[in-house]
Amino acid sequence: MKRLLHYGSIATAALLFAASLLVPHACANTSAAPAGGPKDTIPPLLVATIPDINQKQVSTSLRKVELQFNEYVKITDPGKNIMLSPPQDKNPTVRTKGKGVVVELQRELLPNTTYSLYFGNAIQDNNEGNPFPVFALSFSTGQTVDSLMYSGLVLDASTLLPIENATILLHINPSDTTLKTTLPVATTSTDAYGYFVLRNLKDTLYSLFALTDQNNNYRYNSTEGELVGFMDSLIRPVKKMFTYAPEIQPYFLTDTAGLLRRPIEGNIFLFKEAGSRQSLRSYKRIQPRALELKFGAPNPVIISARIPGMDSTQIIRQHNYTRDSLIWWLAAPSVPDTVILHLTYMATVDSLNMLLPRTDTLRFTPYVDEKAASQEKDLSNTARGRTNKQQAPPSVKQEKEVMDIKVSAVPDMIPEQGIQVRFKSLPAAPDFSLATMKRITAKKDTVPVHFNVTRDSLDFCLYTLLLEDYLEGTDYLLQIPAGSFTDIYGLQSDTLKTSFKTLLREDFGALVLQLENVSSPLIVDLMNETRSQILRTRRPVSDTTIIFPYLKAGKYTIRVTGDLNGNGFWDTGNIVQRKQAEKVRMFRLASGNPVIELAEKMELTQVIDIQQLLNQNVTLSVPVKRR
Repeated sequence: MKRLLHYGSIATAALLFAASLLVPHACANTSAAPAGGPKDTIPPLLVATIPDINQKQVSTSLRKVELQFNEYVKITDPGKNIMLSPPQDKNPTVRTKGKGVVVELQRELLPNTTYSLYFGNAIQDNNEGNPFPVFALSFSTGQTVDSLMYSGLVLDASTLLPIENATILLHINPSDTTLKTTLPVATTSTDAYGYFVLRNLKDTLYSLFALTDQNNNYRYNSTEGELVGFMDSLIRPVKKMFTYAPEIQPYFLTDTAGLLRRPIEGNIFLFKEAGSRQSLRSYKRIQPRALELKFGAPNPVIISARIPGMDSTQIIRQHNYTRDSLIWWLAAPSVPDTVILHLTYMATVDSLNMLLPRTDTLRFTPYVDEKAASQEKDLSNTARGRTNKQQAPPSVKQEKEVMDIKVSAVPDMIPEQGIQVRFKSLPAAPDFSLATMKRITAKKDTVPVHFNVTRDSLDFCLYTLLLEDYLEGTDYLLQIPAGSFTDIYGLQSDTLKTSFKTLLREDFGALVLQLENVSSPLIVDLMNETRSQILRTRRPVSDTTIIFPYLKAGKYTIRVTGDLNGNGFWDTGNIVQRKQAEKVRMFRLASGNPVIELAEKMELTQVIDIQQLLNQNVTLSVPVKRR
């Protein structure tokens, strides 16, 4: 890629020096470009701005900012690209006019303030869509133009993937509530690399925050599911803006090398806070004998839960890790079609987040299997569509209804995860003593194999079978005779047979990780290239060697989480408590690439200094393409 500076004039280079931010509400073309002629491959050229670049003593009553180009232009994704800093309580609008762009301000400007108007990648030529490079315009309503800058990188706290279009906010000594109620003194947004640069700053101390500002109001709204992050300490910008500063060069997005060279002064990790206001968010019937309740915050305090005609001991309660999602299984001899639940719990009732008892009467209507109902409707429509000449298919004898069980034996996961047995409905006192496991020898003889059974700590319908006698490259057979299990509905299991063959290590690749300087519990995840799927997990607590065997040729990544409380889960952060999410880092090869590519049957060993890894800053990398 070439920079605009390579083909533009010196005046144009100066015009590309500053930046600011605007979220438009409207965008319209008032003129059309002439058609015909050779294909245009040159981006638009900026010829003038009103006010001028870095103009001082601009009137606070300014209502229009204009950019003039040498050709007709259009605006794309204005809400994503255009931003005014510092922002106003009502966002400006933007439109095209002839060969220019007009930004209309909705409020008066502040006195003695330097403004930056960011256009991002919003501007393209009208015919071919050739992009004008990332651009910003600066001007001041005072006698000076603030000229300091600060750059950084915004990442997802749990995956370390860059977050595009995150909003960066600067406040001066904010209180806990400022982030939710007060406009920032400066703002900008991130590009596809998660990179940002705040321009035209004063020489003072700032608190720095970032969030996914879904409603573009420059305030944090935790109830809307926005991600948020913050810098642990105050920042004081020291770098001065100049025309050829790499942070503010007008790069095209295709200039990967140039974009990766930009300096970074700090990392911000975004996380989704656990809810703080307690309330019953939703409830529904997910099975005839299963009720689901979801709360707004973790660990709801339930004072009483009463279903008329049902003893409390006949309600079996299951919950997720944070206890904000509950499933209650109803184990009474009979359950009414409509279930009435009188629920008393501690709920947040005012803006001070005080908890007081609240009683709700919840009505669970009869359960409807939407998938089955849809299939029945399709069959009915098909039957009605037959002509008189067509005959209906012969009636099929209704099979006996049995307990629904799924057995999963994934060969490459068996050494670590065993064989998983999932019941669709809650099993009543499951007993695996009737189940048998056999190993089949080369001579087709069978040898009994002992196995251990464990129930998942959170999911009452999930059980794991771990082999005591595990041999590679061997055929196994799991048999469960009919009637071995009975579920909460009184349905019994049918005969189950599952055969599987274990793998030979020599037929696959492996990753061997030698962990050093492990001072606290860790979560080590083997992930796919895009970090969207966890393939294997280990939870070491001290220096050790981890082996991930049975890997096919492909691309992998390694994620290391500092699990300080040792609970085996990644824990999110909290803004009010100034608590960061648990630290996550991606292991990188010596080249700096986080992607490990394994060839067929390749074994790769890596030594990882955990303290060094967890304490290092995250650097720029090419954004991972999400498939």
